[in-house]
Amino acid sequence: MRIHWVVFLAGQLAWAGVKAQPPQADVSFETARMLALHQHYQSVAALSAQGRLVEAEAELRVIVSTCREVFGKEHPDTLTSRSDLAATLAGAGKYAEAEKENRAVLIIRQRVLGKEHPDTLLSRNNLAATLQEQGRHAEAVREYRAVLEVRQRVLGEEHSDTLDSRNNLATALNDMGRHAEAEKEHRAVLGLRERQLGVKHPKTLASRNNLAAVLQEQERHAEAEQEHRKVLALREKVLGAKHADVFMSSFNLALCLEAQAKHKEALVFMQRAGAGFKKSLGESHPYTQAAEECRVRIAAGIKK
Repeated sequence: MRIHWVVFLAGQLAWAGVKAQPPQADVSFETARMLALHQHYQSVAALSAQGRLVEAEAELRVIVSTCREVFGKEHPDTLTSRSDLAATLAGAGKYAEAEKENRAVLIIRQRVLGKEHPDTLLSRNNLAATLQEQGRHAEAVREYRAVLEVRQRVLGEEHSDTLDSRNNLATALNDMGRHAEAEKEHRAVLGLRERQLGVKHPKTLASRNNLAAVLQEQERHAEAEQEHRKVLALREKVLGAKHADVFMSSFNLALCLEAQAKHKEALVFMQRAGAGFKKSLGESHPYTQAAEECRVRIAAGIKK
């Protein structure tokens, strides 16, 4: 297992309901309720940013229920809250639940907004990501290609959303074993992101991480190690030593070192990744479990 970077996209609630009350409604009461709901959502965003996904999931379920009551089942804010819940479920490793929620939201958005609306494409992207995380790579590639085709045509080749789609498609191609195609895409996206965003931007670093993963799959371990070390150093500098992306880089670098029989150094980075995943994601998260399995394997390799 190698942790690449797939872009799950969450929406931002507009709270249009504040302006949509009928004349007979108690406007002050409804406004207060909308403000409370907005504040609730902001607190959930803070929980997600801190990696407290279990708490964020519980709060988002309350928000989804409230949005259904206040706005209705098909209101954009209700669908956005459901999309955010799906992204949180995926972040917690609950991919089957996330898939179910993304499919439900996608069906409504296609009917209400149309197949090429940005929110519809967002749902389709997130559905593809959950398929990919479950190892259903051919399905994921099909969905990513469909989203990419629309974004290229509507937004242009260098739009941020288009580059996100190219990145995601490349990760799925790599998972399918189509490494040459994936490398070409990742290098192209990396070049554009470096020019548009700079070398330290999180999305630029994500592209460099994914390029390293492709190189590693092709057993070009020395090149991959160099890229992983660059990403780890920059993520530590930009995001801080305790950020989830730093733990991901530690995990990937550890695997790369293990592949080169650098077991002692690999163990140090894998232990760091495992401890970070356990604290931020919990013991049952797939990343935490994978890190522990890898730690045991690397430690056994040292004893041989």
